[in-house]
Amino acid sequence: MKTLFKLVKIINIIALLFLLLGGYGLAITGALQVFAAALYLLLKPKNKLIYIYFALVGLFFLLWNRADFNWLFALPISLIFFLSYIIHFQKTEL
Repeated sequence: MKTLFKLVKIINIIALLFLLLGGYGLAITGALQVFAAALYLLLKPKNKLIYIYFALVGLFFLLWNRADFNWLFALPISLIFFLSYIIHFQKTEL
């Protein structure tokens, strides 16, 4: 279980490194972070913040074609920091 949690942390760090690629890196970061969040959900299914994360990801994709993209661009950046907080800084007991 601790090994899987370390894997989630490593996936998140790799995802953050893809931000250096700019716009293309943002898509790869998002995909890797959703994968890391799914693994985290398997580890900590009672954590309410991970459900909020998935709700915001769903909201992003629902609003993709409807909202002004300039405003909507702030949501993925916020999601990156939010998931990183959940995985790395939130007190968790395994």
